[in-house]
Amino acid sequence: MRDKIGTQINNSQNLAQAAKDIKELLDQLSQEYSSTAMVGVKAVEEIEQKPKLKDRVVNALKEAGSEALEKAVDHPAVSIVIAAAKGFIDA
Repeated sequence: MRDKIGTQINNSQNLAQAAKDIKELLDQLSQEYSSTAMVGVKAVEEIEQKPKLKDRVVNALKEAGSEALEKAVDHPAVSIVIAAAKGFIDA
């Protein structure tokens, strides 16, 4: 039972950290670009260049699912990031 609880806590922390990182990145890019699509594309480019962030996003997506990640981030461009992260998993 303890392992299951530990896994749930770890998954929750991974989701929270990934969501925080993505949200900060999207908010920063939103100041530079007015188009939601452009914000999403630039965010994906940045995530691809940062292996630790990319791993965190992929792991959060695997562990929590796309709906949970989308709700945790709450930004219009997050769906673009999630779609790309699904592509990272398949690659």
